[in-house]
Amino acid sequence: MGERAAGLPKEASVRRAAEAEHIPFGPTDVLRFVSDGGEGLPDFYEERAARGDGPPLHAHTWPSWELVISGRIRFVVGDDEHLLGASDAIYIPAGTPHTYIVESDAAHAVGINLSEGRFPSLQRRAAPLMAMEGPPPMDEIAALAADHGLTVLGPPLALGDAPSGRS
Repeated sequence: MGERAAGLPKEASVRRAAEAEHIPFGPTDVLRFVSDGGEGLPDFYEERAARGDGPPLHAHTWPSWELVISGRIRFVVGDDEHLLGASDAIYIPAGTPHTYIVESDAAHAVGINLSEGRFPSLQRRAAPLMAMEGPPPMDEIAALAADHGLTVLGPPLALGDAPSGRS
């Protein structure tokens, strides 16, 4: 077995949906972590979101992959824009500014990060801030994000923002 796979479990394992922690990230966005990752291990999650959901423009110190299972999600990655649908995937290199917005009524996606557990930790710690009444306290969220290797660079996309027509 290669050195990179040395930290992976040696036995097959199953995590049932009912056993996984579901993290509400705002009123209509829910994350479920299949794997929390860790040193040398990917974190793997499922996300279900509604029209208009999406994070602020941000960059993080790890690469990530997103696979759209259903719905339409518009991603802005660096200077490029991509509208993804079912079975489309996108890779986001470490350090690249990006954001996305759900454009269909609902969307279902899965993601993999090489964050060494920082992404699941950030989501758990930020979830209570996102659940507060009114707009989320972006200064607190940005400080928390910075502690986890993520930099908030700007606001989230809004429905009706004119697509650039790229990709």
